[in-house]
Amino acid sequence: MQRFEITAISCQKSVSAERVASSENAARFAGSSINNDTGVTDAFAFRPGRQPNQLVLTVDGVATQTQLTRTDALPAACSQAATADPIVNFDIFARTFAEQYPFFKQHHVDWDATTAAHREAIGPTTDDQTLFRHFREMLTPLEDAHVWIEAPALGQEFSGWRPPATTSEAVHQRALAIVEKRYLTGPLAWYCNRQLAFGMLPDGIGYLLIVSFENYDKNAETAAQTAALDAALDDIFGNASGLRGLVVDIRLNGGGTEMLGLQIAGRLTATSYPASSKIFRIDPADPTKFSEPQPIMVAPCPRPGFYGPMALLMGHESVSAAEAFAMSLQGRRHKPVFIGENTQGVFSDVLIRHLPNGWRFGVPNEIYLNENGQAYDIKGVPPDIPITLFTAADLEAERDPALQAAMHAVDEAGRSGRFPGLPNR
Repeated sequence: MQRFEITAISCQKSVSAERVASSENAARFAGSSINNDTGVTDAFAFRPGRQPNQLVLTVDGVATQTQLTRTDALPAACSQAATADPIVNFDIFARTFAEQYPFFKQHHVDWDATTAAHREAIGPTTDDQTLFRHFREMLTPLEDAHVWIEAPALGQEFSGWRPPATTSEAVHQRALAIVEKRYLTGPLAWYCNRQLAFGMLPDGIGYLLIVSFENYDKNAETAAQTAALDAALDDIFGNASGLRGLVVDIRLNGGGTEMLGLQIAGRLTATSYPASSKIFRIDPADPTKFSEPQPIMVAPCPRPGFYGPMALLMGHESVSAAEAFAMSLQGRRHKPVFIGENTQGVFSDVLIRHLPNGWRFGVPNEIYLNENGQAYDIKGVPPDIPITLFTAADLEAERDPALQAAMHAVDEAGRSGRFPGLPNR
């Protein structure tokens, strides 16, 4: 299988993969990821679509599917040789964003004007440092953490972020130390390559810390990641008899794989419900035209879980898959109380594209919607109880007001009478 990345002015050869298995209903491939070329081997399958000229692509670890429609021939541009010409690379970069990015209006960015202003400064002799600087300046106003560009030969990369800036690793470690020292009844038990931890708070309330939704096993394959998570959740919920409530903490979660978040959400419900849905741009010339919503569901898991009162700690550094996880909990029968700050505000999977000069860049092209059709891009998922996180005064006093509020909210929900009997199994 050979992938090509196409715009109205270009066709760039991209990653490839080899067929590893076939059946009557599917052809399975393995090789460079359909989403990146980091060297990790992914598995994906092509299945028949609704029409004879259609296929459906499913990628292991991805919540949604991609419909493919057969074409008789590749565009003529696919026969063109790669070039390091800065004008060609600039035009492909700018055109890709123009055709794919769905949030220019929300960011109050006129991309046509931005492109025109920077295009004037690009010529056949523009050096790589200057070209990269122009790309960075074009992307900075988007303040989008899923927008990025990297130039390996220059040793440079850039990714967006909505202010304020991220807190330091020292602050992260200080905040976690306060949780362990002042609030937990014992030390945290770490799981999944130290990406997940569990401890107990007073009064039978569990504390589940989710550092990320990736790297759960040294083996990067999806099956190994999900198996590691299942083993951890079996141990956590299977041995937490009498658990009265649960606080889940994603305040410092930078994201990862959405499917792992859905896997955790499936341990927190007895019934299936919509987690979210995706729409994506379908007309390169018209940014207002989108696909029909493709639903994403939370499916209950028969293995040990918890259905009782919950609170979710979240904040500005809850990003991407962490935000999708928060959205997936909105439809839970008893929605957790969301406490902290708005999340970062980036949900879309990243469409990774390559330039002829060897650079790569990421452009989101989807919008996530909750069950009510609401999107949280840019502004982030809002808390029910807003609390500023990790202030200097709180760190100095060794206190965590958000965690204290979460414990109170869980205790109050438990006293409401909505959760008769033991909520965990």
